[in-house]
Amino acid sequence: MLATFLLIVGQSTRYILPRDVFKRSSFAFSQSFNKILRALNSIGPSLMAKPGTGVPSKIRESTRFYLYFKDCIGAIDGTHISAMVGNEGASYRNRKGILSHNVLAACNFDLQFIYVLTGWECSAHDAKVLNDALTRSNNKFEVPEGKFIWLTVDIPTKKNS
Repeated sequence: MLATFLLIVGQSTRYILPRDVFKRSSFAFSQSFNKILRALNSIGPSLMAKPGTGVPSKIRESTRFYLYFKDCIGAIDGTHISAMVGNEGASYRNRKGILSHNVLAACNFDLQFIYVLTGWECSAHDAKVLNDALTRSNNKFEVPEGKFIWLTVDIPTKKNS
C-alpha cells in the first residue's frame, strides 16, 4: 500500500499507472491510498517541529534584525499544490485553470514545518484558510504567548504592456 501511495504522489499520477504495474483494481488503490493518507494525517502533527520560545540564533546574532524579529518564531504562507479532485472540480480550479488544493504552511527559521493545513479549495481566500487554522478544535495553529509569526503577503503587481 505504501509503495502505491508513493508512486501516485511522487509521480503525480492517477490510479491507472499503479493499476497496470501492480495488477490491482482502481477501487483497491483508492482504498489503500485513503488508508495511508489518513495514517499520515494522524501522525503528521506529532512529527512537526514545535514552535520554540527562544530567539532563533539567526535572529539573535544579527544586529540588523534582532530588534524587529526577536519575538518571531517563523513564517507562514499559502500555496497551491496540484491535485486530482472528485466531482467538485470547479471550486478547486485555481486562477491559472489548474486543479489544485490551497495549502497553508508555517516554518521556523531552521526551515522545519511547524504547521500545515491542507485540503482547502482554491477559490478560498487566504484569510479564510488562516482563520480556519486559528479556530479549529483539532489541529489548531497556536503561537506561543508573546511571540508572532511572519505572514507573507503576495502583492499584485501591474504588468507594463
